Amino acid sequence: MGMAIWLKQLVRGGRGMPPAPTGAVLRILRQAVRSDIQLVRWRDDGASETLQTTLMSVERSAVVISRPEASLIRPGDPLEIVVQGGGGRFRGRVRCLGQGQFPSGGLRPLPTLRLSLPSRLEGGERRQSHRVPVGFDLAPTADLRDPESGRTWQADILDISAEGMQLRSREADAGILAGDLLWLDADLPQPAGRLDQPVRVMNVRRESQGERHMLGVVLLESAPELAEFVRRVELRRAARRRSA
Repeated sequence: MGMAIWLKQLVRGGRGMPPAPTGAVLRILRQAVRSDIQLVRWRDDGASETLQTTLMSVERSAVVISRPEASLIRPGDPLEIVVQGGGGRFRGRVRCLGQGQFPSGGLRPLPTLRLSLPSRLEGGERRQSHRVPVGFDLAPTADLRDPESGRTWQADILDISAEGMQLRSREADAGILAGDLLWLDADLPQPAGRLDQPVRVMNVRRESQGERHMLGVVLLESAPELAEFVRRVELRRAARRRSA
């Protein structure tokens, strides 16, 4: 194995090291700074315990949280964090790196825990907004890109909500899995226009007839113009039904 390939594997997760977090993971975590999050630990008997804490900061190689009271968390302990981000709640596996302190503005600094950065976040909530079908009359398409490998896919947009959309992949074997973080690029009619957004794949299923796959994705950043686009599509269709 060449030195360049070995170094790339070492940085990206080879030799037993966790893969580097994607930009979308960092974006979700940074949006949650100074907000309450949940920390899940596993006791010696195997039972899980959920602790309430606050995400204090996101560093280049770690996240810092307020230390839960009466917690017996040791360096190296496997943990899980639950944060509220774009598109819902997300979970990520981390490890405790050690204890520390965070300036509080008072006489005493705030006790903290340093945690490893999660390499990925998994969505845990369904969408809350209504979707409108657009595949028949507008026939929009989208390009999906894996920011890590650079691989791209084309997909047809079937329906859209203010939080996400349902796509049909054009490849028979898309190789996309639930939980993947991808970049979506799509041109929609105004007022939405060009969408260039990170998305999380929430579900993947094969079409009942055919070889292509259906993908449900949620946006990781809010897009007010998309909500307005959905509203206008619904108004236009309601007017069309009244005049029929």
